[in-house]
Amino acid sequence: MTPKVFAAIAVLAGCRPQFLPECGNVEVVPGDAVSCVVPGYVDRAFELSIPESWDGSSPLPLVIAYHGGGGNREAAQTVACPGGNRDDAGCLDAMAHARGYAVVSPDGTAQRPLRDVRTWNGGGGGDDSYCASGQACARGIDDIGYTDDLLVEVAAAIPIDAQRIYATGISNGGAMSHRLACERPELIAAIAPVAGANQHADDGGPCGSIPVLHIHGTLDPAWKFEGGDGGFDKGEKTSVAETMAGWSARNGCSETFVDAAIADRDPDDGVASTRRTFDGCAQTTELITMDGAGHTWPDGYQYFGEDRIGRVSHDFGNEVILDFFDAHPKP
Repeated sequence: MTPKVFAAIAVLAGCRPQFLPECGNVEVVPGDAVSCVVPGYVDRAFELSIPESWDGSSPLPLVIAYHGGGGNREAAQTVACPGGNRDDAGCLDAMAHARGYAVVSPDGTAQRPLRDVRTWNGGGGGDDSYCASGQACARGIDDIGYTDDLLVEVAAAIPIDAQRIYATGISNGGAMSHRLACERPELIAAIAPVAGANQHADDGGPCGSIPVLHIHGTLDPAWKFEGGDGGFDKGEKTSVAETMAGWSARNGCSETFVDAAIADRDPDDGVASTRRTFDGCAQTTELITMDGAGHTWPDGYQYFGEDRIGRVSHDFGNEVILDFFDAHPKP
């Protein structure tokens, strides 16, 4: 854990929290959802939402939800909801709150002139490499540093359980989750990226070891399962196979694995899902393949037509991600 984030979590864990002065000293209460700009960053806010069950003082586990490339913090919440309905109990934030998690949805860097079209530097930059998802990578934005500062702000607002900080996200946000896990394995307990592979490590960046559940559709037109160019931004992208091979090696797995079919709870969705668990790992390493699904969140929002982004799988939903997080606190 970085000294700055560690100090914020440790010092503030026993305090009755409130936002820092830059955020208006807004006190956070159970069941609340509040927004604030991270100090030192122009036009980069976050939303923090709190479970109603919180007693007002106990440290809370935290899920960081990164939006996809071209999205924003509101899109990160909507895409992870059945039918895009923010009031649905199956939304990621609603299900997380029911289990006692706080959720923070931050904003990436805006691409002008469309100020609310944002990206993350999920890795892949440099003279000998490529950028997959927009200007944040091309401009070398320090989104690891931004996340450190974000967590300092969150720790000023609520006490954080330092053993249970997790990350997820779709597409470019999934890639950002991978990069965060690579560069902050001492901070993050586990990740569950969706439809966005590991541009950072698979392009030569340093990477640690951490529990990983990667989720991807085989007919994803924007981040192809087999990698390569194409998609909304036409950038070169790492394949799922490369990403899982990298995590398997770093997590000390053997060359064998076990595949188990996930019950097909919606035979009409055109998708069949399989969970692959790698054997012998020091850190759990798993892949859920949604055969027939596109660039979509499981049981989430069909935000564009199937002709553009492919199908949504309804075989499972956010409970699988949260089950993985529940099972993997830091030791």
